[in-house]
Amino acid sequence: MVEEIEVFKLHETGEYSTVEGVTKEDIEEIFDEREVFIILIPDLRRLYIWKGKACPVQKKFISSRVAQKIQRDRVKNAGMQHKIVSIDQGDELDEFIKNLGLKHVKTQAEREAERKKKEEEEARRFEELMKKPDIVKEEPKEEEAIKASSYVTNLMKKAKTAFGPVVSTGQSRDRVGMSGKQKQEILDNMLKQEVPDGFSREHLILDGELYVNMKKKGKVFDKEVEIETWDAFDGALEDGFMDIDPRKLRFFIKEGKILAVEIFKISKETKDGKPGTGSIESAENA
Repeated sequence: MVEEIEVFKLHETGEYSTVEGVTKEDIEEIFDEREVFIILIPDLRRLYIWKGKACPVQKKFISSRVAQKIQRDRVKNAGMQHKIVSIDQGDELDEFIKNLGLKHVKTQAEREAERKKKEEEEARRFEELMKKPDIVKEEPKEEEAIKASSYVTNLMKKAKTAFGPVVSTGQSRDRVGMSGKQKQEILDNMLKQEVPDGFSREHLILDGELYVNMKKKGKVFDKEVEIETWDAFDGALEDGFMDIDPRKLRFFIKEGKILAVEIFKISKETKDGKPGTGSIESAENA
């Protein structure tokens, strides 16, 4: 067992000072997680840099440079070359523990055994958790349901039609959105319907989405053609209420449920070519 050791305390300025009166029997008492110590063992020609786990980064950075300076001084004065070994607190090498006779520092094997034990305990807890039956969340009661999109709700109010209870986003009562095929069938059916005289179709609301009319131009065999489509609006709608006067609404209802809404605006002219009246009442009487 090593009898003689020298201990130096590193300062953030890069300077170091000798810690007097420290032996291998009491060296553990000076270890501080905020400090860096350089421990010289002449008999084994070892120069350990012990770094506390909470020490400043600056100290860690300059510790190697300081250790090399101490080594050069030893070579110059005593002709002794020492091997520099860096040691992190909590990850001490077995040779460091043995050479200093440390009694309260865990060896590499002990740390590995603790790590495996912790992993086994976590695996056991996970297995127990997986064995527990799933907890089914109670369905929300109908009176707890809240009104959905304020924009669509406002349209329902204007039509004096009850929209029915729906739940907020993320709390849907097993509501499944329409498939692409269902949407297209409803869309085709709506577009086949005759537009009220004095109006033009402005927007559609289908499965909670606002549809807008898109006109695309292109050339087919050098001939310019225009294609009209109805696509879901991919922009952002502001939260809150939206007034849409003067507009006319038409609902597509199936099995007691409103599946879609058509929104018509007043047209500049009626089907017979006469100028539009500019009001809902007169257009309805046309």
